[in-house]
Amino acid sequence: MKRILFPLLILLVAAVVKGQTPVQITTIPGNNFVYVGSLERADNDVSNSQKIIIKIWGGSWFSDSNGETSFYISNRSGLNVVQTNVGPYSEKKIALKAYKNGTKTDFYLVPNPNEYTSFAVNSFSYGHTLDSKFVQIALQSSPPALPEVSFAIVPSLMTDGDGNVGIGAPAVLGQKLSVNGNIRAREIKVETANWPDYVFNQEYRVPSLEEVDEFIQSNKHLPGVPKAEIVEKEGYSLSDMDKVLLKKIEEMTLQLIQLNETVKKQAAEIAKMRKL
Repeated sequence: MKRILFPLLILLVAAVVKGQTPVQITTIPGNNFVYVGSLERADNDVSNSQKIIIKIWGGSWFSDSNGETSFYISNRSGLNVVQTNVGPYSEKKIALKAYKNGTKTDFYLVPNPNEYTSFAVNSFSYGHTLDSKFVQIALQSSPPALPEVSFAIVPSLMTDGDGNVGIGAPAVLGQKLSVNGNIRAREIKVETANWPDYVFNQEYRVPSLEEVDEFIQSNKHLPGVPKAEIVEKEGYSLSDMDKVLLKKIEEMTLQLIQLNETVKKQAAEIAKMRKL
């Protein structure tokens, strides 16, 4: 019996390993559609717990596209597609598309027909009361003769080849961290230079209150502070705004000190006049 079971065990392990091996896809310009799985049940089926995980490695013939992209797909309460990305990936080279096939929803990776692409892919389907299985990846040159389903991809955690990170948003070139949402932290440390203590240098000219008033009447904002419409459109640098606000506080402090000196002088003159 052991002699029979051991070879069967070896075959079973080999079959599992083979099923997990990503499929290499290489395309030249033209129409290509890579089948990567189906959601078997309708999205209004309350017992629907099926999910699909699609993983893609690489993407291009002629560039360093060693990233890994994952799509997590379900449709219990409407089609939901979440994307994570580690390293370079471009939806301009490989798009994920869905097609309605009766009660099923079929998914295909669609390489850009004008690009040379090279990537590896595997897909895994699982769910309660369903047989968990690796999807049989298939490449075809003709589009599915099915109606296309529109959907939005939710970016979860995204990185690119330059070490930039996006949370809830794509990674942006030149921005080490992009977050689409609120951030909660115990402390944030901002490193900056040219802190505006130069306001206290004797050669620095503090604007008079009359000058500030005239500027406000003409421009409807403080001198040196960006307009509301610019901030609403472009945002602002936390480091730069900290310096701007501190500069205003320091200028106002000096203005108050000057005003206090004037008030004390006036009080002394009034006191003298009362003694006469």
